[in-house]
Amino acid sequence: MASKKAAMAMMAMIVIIAMLVDTSVAIDLCGMSQDELNECKPAVSKENPTSPSQPCCTALQHADFACLCGYKNSPWLGSFGVDPELASALPKQCGLANAPTC
Repeated sequence: MASKKAAMAMMAMIVIIAMLVDTSVAIDLCGMSQDELNECKPAVSKENPTSPSQPCCTALQHADFACLCGYKNSPWLGSFGVDPELASALPKQCGLANAPTC
């Protein structure tokens, strides 16, 4: 249960940070580029969610989960259209063998 909440919070923060950053500025957040962060947004959005794309899942494979877990208590989680259930399911949907625990 705790790892599910941690994964959910981690993915929500990825999406939130991607939404806040101007797309004309290249960023690298916790081992994920702006493009990789953007790949995961549709899979965790409240409106018309999609299955995670292969580029999203590939990005999660090399993401720095310890870094991402540092964002888990952000007060912004619900304010950007992120569905917590979808976010928590993302690592499993991507087939990550060692889903993060924060």
